[in-house]
Amino acid sequence: MTRTTRNLAIGGAVLALLLVLLAVLPYLFRDRIAERVKVAVNQNLDARVEWRRAGLSLFHDFPDLAVTLDDLTAVGVGRFEADTLAVVPHLRVSLSLPSVLRSLLGGGTTVVKAIELDQPRLRLIKLADGTANWDITKKQPDDRPAEASKPMDVSLERFEIHDADVAFDNRQAGLVATVVGLDQSLTGDFSRDLVAVRTKAEADTVSVRFAGVPYLNQVRLALDADAEADLGAKRYTLRSTELRLNDLALTVSGSAQSAGENLALDLAFNAPSTDFRSILSLVPAVYAHDFDKVKTSGTFTVGGRVQGEYGDAAFPSFALDAKVNDAAFQYPDLPLPARGIFLDLALRNPGGSADLTVVTLDQFRVQLGQNPVEARVVLRTPVSDPDVDARVKGRVDLADVRRTIKLEGIDQLAGTVAADATVRTRKSWVDRKQYDKVAASGRVEVGDLTVRGGALPHPLAIRQASLTLTPRAARLDTFRGTIGSSDIEATGTLENLLAYAFRDDTLRGTATVRSNRFNLDDWRSEEPDRQVIPVPPRLDLGLDATVAELTYGKLAMRDARGRLHVKDQRVTLDEFQVKTLGGQIGVNGFYETTDPAKPSFDVGLKMLSIDIPSAFRAFTTVQALAPVAKYATGDVTVALKLDGTLGQDMMPLFSSLTGGGTLQTSQLALHDFPAMERIVDATRLQILNNPTMRDLKAAFQIRDGRMNVKPFEVKVAGTTLTVAGSNGFDQSLQYTLGLRVPRSLLGSGANQAMSSVLAKAGAAGLDLGSAAEVPLNIQLGGTVTSPTVNVDVASLASSMTKGVQQAVTSKVSAEALQLIQRAEQEAAAVRGKAQSLADKLKLEGYQQADSLTAKAGTNPLRQTAAALAANQLRKQTDDKAASIVREAGAQADSLVASARRQAEQLGGAPAGAGQVGTERRDSVSPK
Repeated sequence: MTRTTRNLAIGGAVLALLLVLLAVLPYLFRDRIAERVKVAVNQNLDARVEWRRAGLSLFHDFPDLAVTLDDLTAVGVGRFEADTLAVVPHLRVSLSLPSVLRSLLGGGTTVVKAIELDQPRLRLIKLADGTANWDITKKQPDDRPAEASKPMDVSLERFEIHDADVAFDNRQAGLVATVVGLDQSLTGDFSRDLVAVRTKAEADTVSVRFAGVPYLNQVRLALDADAEADLGAKRYTLRSTELRLNDLALTVSGSAQSAGENLALDLAFNAPSTDFRSILSLVPAVYAHDFDKVKTSGTFTVGGRVQGEYGDAAFPSFALDAKVNDAAFQYPDLPLPARGIFLDLALRNPGGSADLTVVTLDQFRVQLGQNPVEARVVLRTPVSDPDVDARVKGRVDLADVRRTIKLEGIDQLAGTVAADATVRTRKSWVDRKQYDKVAASGRVEVGDLTVRGGALPHPLAIRQASLTLTPRAARLDTFRGTIGSSDIEATGTLENLLAYAFRDDTLRGTATVRSNRFNLDDWRSEEPDRQVIPVPPRLDLGLDATVAELTYGKLAMRDARGRLHVKDQRVTLDEFQVKTLGGQIGVNGFYETTDPAKPSFDVGLKMLSIDIPSAFRAFTTVQALAPVAKYATGDVTVALKLDGTLGQDMMPLFSSLTGGGTLQTSQLALHDFPAMERIVDATRLQILNNPTMRDLKAAFQIRDGRMNVKPFEVKVAGTTLTVAGSNGFDQSLQYTLGLRVPRSLLGSGANQAMSSVLAKAGAAGLDLGSAAEVPLNIQLGGTVTSPTVNVDVASLASSMTKGVQQAVTSKVSAEALQLIQRAEQEAAAVRGKAQSLADKLKLEGYQQADSLTAKAGTNPLRQTAAALAANQLRKQTDDKAASIVREAGAQADSLVASARRQAEQLGGAPAGAGQVGTERRDSVSPK
């Protein structure tokens, strides 16, 4: 190998090694660097900053260094706990590698070639006291010594944002703004003191509300600006700037300069065009449909200025003037123009506070058809205490509106709205009920209004409505109309009407509402996956309601009456009563949708003489809480307290339910109840076949997905039945039934084990005492449709053994009888435990078998294979269960036989005494 070849080989190897190191080193140290950066960031910020993945690459922007962060989030702390300030799915920073190396070695400027943010979501909030959620840099104590190192010198060349959404809520100034779909780019050589900056921005929609008044409503924005930045003096001067709002173009000139913690502004703007079409584009209803085809005439002017400092304790002066003179517009395919349009609007603020803003609408006039509408408004102190002086006069034929403006989703619009009203008031006067200071008069009349179309959830028809303004409130003298299939008549008063309309304040009032037929189903959400009935926000209304026919789902009600209070997205019912299901229901409680995804309720119900079958069909809750109602007839009175949450289908989430109550009925009959049928099979007590229960009174608690029934007694066919236990919302049963059986029934075709006990006791010559009833315990398990029944014969034997013990005192020593009794009890326990285990095994095995057949679907081959496997599984389960019972029976028989032999040795126990407890427990399990 020649020297040249060798040098080339060495050089190639070194180059390859360097390339490998450049590719590998970022991955080796990426996680360590990212973790150290994350710790440092959170130590210096009053926020929780996280990201899912960090990237470091020398090849993505070669020869520059690329740093990426995915799913970056910044969440507030303290007063902004759990408030998300920013979410950035992807952030990329491109750095000049040589400048980074120089900076790390102790000198030079770090050159940031580009910063790119993809789809950032920002939510910026300033509270009334000036605290801002974006002010997250930790404040250093005043006595902290200055750091020895100087701050990092950074230069930025390009900054880009793609598809951003920004929400800005300045509660101190009463300013709310939203920007959707923002794309922005900013370029310039920021390594220089004097920088030529170029910025372009576009947004799909921008909305701005100031002091409750909407100034921009979903307007498309475009900004193209050239500016000069003096970084040393922190001064920015606009050279050539155009701001476009829909079709309205504004030129902006002036400067902005840092003034301590404030920003000093000196800006002027005006519209170079005087075509009315430009300002008309800011009307959403017009701009949204074929705006390019609209014909316009008339002129307008707009201009303004902003001067002064802006900051936490400073507010600049500003002025805005907009005028429209004798304008008109018309769609070419609609017959009626809007004409005679005049506008004279002025905004003034001398500076110092946003609350000093004065909005003056000296004139607004428009004519539709033959009907003119005129208005004027003056608004002062809009932030602290809105001072309103307003006048509106005119009449609108809604059919003319549809002939003038294209309304999406409206198929029918008719009727008239006429207004002649004047209001002069301050919000504080209304809040303090200083009605002597309020000047309000006039009326608003609505006649034969009809609105129908896909944009509305339900057709609206108002036959007549009249609203009279008074100093105290707006009085609703008349309202008669229909919404969907529901008719409504109402009278009442409404307070805070202007603040509700212009400032999003809460509308307060009282009303009396009547309806011949009201269908609650009409008020369900129209979203396909949501049927929640939402309670509107910003309402504080007290309603005295009377409804002749009230419908909700399958439930038909009549003569509904009571008081409703709508507040904070909650409907509270007070002494609300309704007749339904053959009886009457009284309701106290509330339903709320503060979280629409999880509607909640807390109600107390008093149901009087409700028909049980009807209640079962109408209420899903009854089907879950009391499944036995499916097999019952009669009526019942229930007192129930229940709270929980509802799903999106307005059905209760049973796992969330808690509560309790009582129920009682004079007579309840059960028909074809599977549990009772199994009990009859096990005991041969025909008196329990389709029984009728009398004077039933029970108390229950609902928790952890089960209804727990406290012990109660009920009369059944001359016997007394004691019931205690629980049933689950999954239809499972866990009940203990205590039955005191008349002695006369035990020897006449009753359970063979019982008859055998009596026969053997009699053969032994034993006196069983004079008790008229004998206790019998029954364990009820399984499910409602597939119950398991265990009849505890041992308890009967134990009771009889007491009589045996008294009768044979002269024949058998007490010690021998006690020995036999203990053995019988042990034997019964062994048999009972084995039977419970066998029943549980069979229930689980049969459920597995049913699951196999269910999973087979509709495929015939799979169904056949699944059926064979399921039958085999059931047979194996039966065999195992029978084996458990046989082994336990043999063990129990051995215990009793051994005790009998010992008893004979002690005192000569008779043969019958040793056999009383040997009868096996009778059981029935699902087949």
